[in-house]
Amino acid sequence: MYKTCALFLAAALLASAEPRLQIVVVEGQNAINNSKTHTGREPVIEVRDENDAAVAGAVVTFQAPGTGPSALFGNGEATFLTQTDASGRAMARGLRPNSAKGPFQIRVTASLNGATASGTIEQTNAVPTETKSSSKKVLLIILLAGAAGGGAAAAMHGGKSAAAATTTSSGSIVPGSPVIGPPH
Repeated sequence: MYKTCALFLAAALLASAEPRLQIVVVEGQNAINNSKTHTGREPVIEVRDENDAAVAGAVVTFQAPGTGPSALFGNGEATFLTQTDASGRAMARGLRPNSAKGPFQIRVTASLNGATASGTIEQTNAVPTETKSSSKKVLLIILLAGAAGGGAAAAMHGGKSAAAATTTSSGSIVPGSPVIGPPH
């Protein structure tokens, strides 16, 4: 009985002596990437140990799906390998989403001295829609600018126009309602 308890205690001590890692997503979770311009949110993770301390020098692999909605990293591949910095952080630089729309997962694996951790980062590729109101505003501004320019040109050249502004004896333009009548 004593030997059995000693063996369980020794096994528990050995298991607790092994370092354990965890991955914390810092940036990029639930990001919406622009498939039209191929711009996306670079994932950033932090690796922590069993004492919740940052782990420097851990090897980190970011892996995007091979098909469907996905992305390539700055190296032009769907897999990016890096190490954590002094603050335990690692970033998959240069993320460029493909043109396939929809959600996808980036798999993240971190390892150091035989300890490993894994996780996922959820992202979505989408094509932003142009709002019709912004294009209508631009068109309205262009039309108003053209009408103002035409009215000013007609007033400066003494031309008569049904929609032209009224001129005073000093030659200035006076705002007001256009007067529609027979020619003078």
